[in-house]
Amino acid sequence: MCRVYGCFGGEPVGPDVLGAVSGAMREGGPDEQTARAGDGWALGTNRLAIQGIAHGHQPFERRGLACVFNGEVYNHRQLRAELASQGHSFEGDCDGDVLLPLYELYGDAFVSRLEGMFAIAVVDRRAEPVLKLFTDHAGMKSLYYYLSADGRRLCFASELRALGRFPDFPDEIDPLAVDRYLGGRAVWGPGTVHTRVRTLEPGSALTFAGGRLSLTRTRPEPAEPDWPAGGPTVASAARTLDELLRLELDRMLDADVPVCVITSGGLDSSYTTALAAHLRPDVASFNIAYKGDWPADERHYAEEAARHCGTRHHQVLLDPDGFPALVERFVRHLDQPNNAPHSLSTYALFEAVHDAGFKVALTGDGADELFAGYARYHKADRDGSRTWHRAYQGTMAAAQTATLERLYTPDYLAHVRAAGGLFSDRSGDELDRRVRAGRAGKLETLLRYDQYERFPYYILRRVDHLSMAHSVEARIPFLQPSVVRLAHALPAGVKVVGDTVKAPVAEAARRWVPASVVNRPKQPFTLPIAAMIRPGEALYDMIGDLLLRPGARSRDYVRQDTVRDLFRLQTESPGAHAAEPLWSLLMLETWLAARHLTLPLPPSPAPSASPAPPASQATPTSRAPSATPFPTAGESRS
Repeated sequence: MCRVYGCFGGEPVGPDVLGAVSGAMREGGPDEQTARAGDGWALGTNRLAIQGIAHGHQPFERRGLACVFNGEVYNHRQLRAELASQGHSFEGDCDGDVLLPLYELYGDAFVSRLEGMFAIAVVDRRAEPVLKLFTDHAGMKSLYYYLSADGRRLCFASELRALGRFPDFPDEIDPLAVDRYLGGRAVWGPGTVHTRVRTLEPGSALTFAGGRLSLTRTRPEPAEPDWPAGGPTVASAARTLDELLRLELDRMLDADVPVCVITSGGLDSSYTTALAAHLRPDVASFNIAYKGDWPADERHYAEEAARHCGTRHHQVLLDPDGFPALVERFVRHLDQPNNAPHSLSTYALFEAVHDAGFKVALTGDGADELFAGYARYHKADRDGSRTWHRAYQGTMAAAQTATLERLYTPDYLAHVRAAGGLFSDRSGDELDRRVRAGRAGKLETLLRYDQYERFPYYILRRVDHLSMAHSVEARIPFLQPSVVRLAHALPAGVKVVGDTVKAPVAEAARRWVPASVVNRPKQPFTLPIAAMIRPGEALYDMIGDLLLRPGARSRDYVRQDTVRDLFRLQTESPGAHAAEPLWSLLMLETWLAARHLTLPLPPSPAPSASPAPPASQATPTSRAPSATPFPTAGESRS
């Protein structure tokens, strides 16, 4: 695992610049920092040594080729054996050793042989010099890039704050990024908060040579298991899933440093914990909770799972009085605004993992998105109305359309409308278009949209950046190619059976985890912000101090009177309908403050191009604000 960076083309970049880029993301690679520069190119890495520690120095180099690599290749032993049979020899045991030999054999298709997570940069000087960037199928590892103003040079880095250390970094903020953030709870790719900066999407391959850039995307093909007569059933899918996860866990537990597992108390993490404990009986588990009595406290389920599996369990407890300071710390490690409340607990949890001496942690992320674990999926699937997507888009946004329209200042709302309408409306329209046009069925279309357009930026960026902030590598078994291909091969009727969501996962887990964990209703791993943003709580005071002050950095985009109304509503009747937009604005305000940024004045409302939801061809619909500014306490957005 590393942080990588580099540039290609144009004027040379000096070692002081490369050192500044490296230094901006040192936490993600504290063990070794190296860089190589050639005629018109430079590559560098910050190494977090996990596998083949004595070797594995980057950049990897081989006869006109150079490569840097962030991630892990879990099938490297199999690939190493195949390459050795063809005459290749290896000095050490680093998984990255196989990359350039595979590239020599297969060209750009070499990434199809890799099973793991990765962001890879290759400089190929064997003919016309060319830079190639690759990301894994799920987008587990980030890579940001931009072109110089003259188009001659491309710069890239694993983290946006590091990319910003290149002297010609285009730091102009895209005004529409605020609406994209509030309409999607994060800034979805391939655009970023910066107008001219992009991020590679899942399964991307970028080629840059002679000032010419090309970009392609590849998605995994569904598996073709040998199902019993009549096709897949929940039982057969569960057996196959269990076999695949045991294989993936066995490979992920193979490391030259201590490995632990995150146990939230939910089904997916408990199942992951059980399989890890079966394969490595001395494995350690970690759970995080909050001092006091709070809603959705799962620590007792995590303790039960840990006892059942026999892990060395670590219980981390956070004091809510310290949350304001913790918010300011973790926001510095988020490249872009992200409203996930559990960012706070994720950051603190990985800090505890690091302090306990672990460099690798397994998580249960991804199962819900692959196997339909969220209620919003099957609720939308069963909604046969023509406006189903309007209700669904509200579950993906920080606030409903009516609230956003009242939240934005008149100038900013006019700019958003002139640019095509609210991002949440546009994403809803795009999703409805895909459902109407698709052959996969409504439920699977919802899942694929989430997996490729939202999940990488809302969930995976948070997990990657907040774990690496503490020099911890997060490994995600459910997102490995074999499991993704299986999920894509299963029909909706196997994933959701009656009221049982994520049915193959629940069935597979029954033999491994306590029945109380399998059978209980799902609840999210999150921070109970509706309860924690109320009078007498530290977060309540922090929000009041930052959002209601005259000098708020988002004041030209967000109406202060509407924020006061939200704050008053939360004071009088705490609930998600006010707490979530307030928390989202807190994240935006603290993100801007951490970078000493103030949003530019909204441009004059004239039609202009705007980053839209991916591949959107739908015409957005703007609706007038509701007569009441916010949902009433009885209305639900789940």
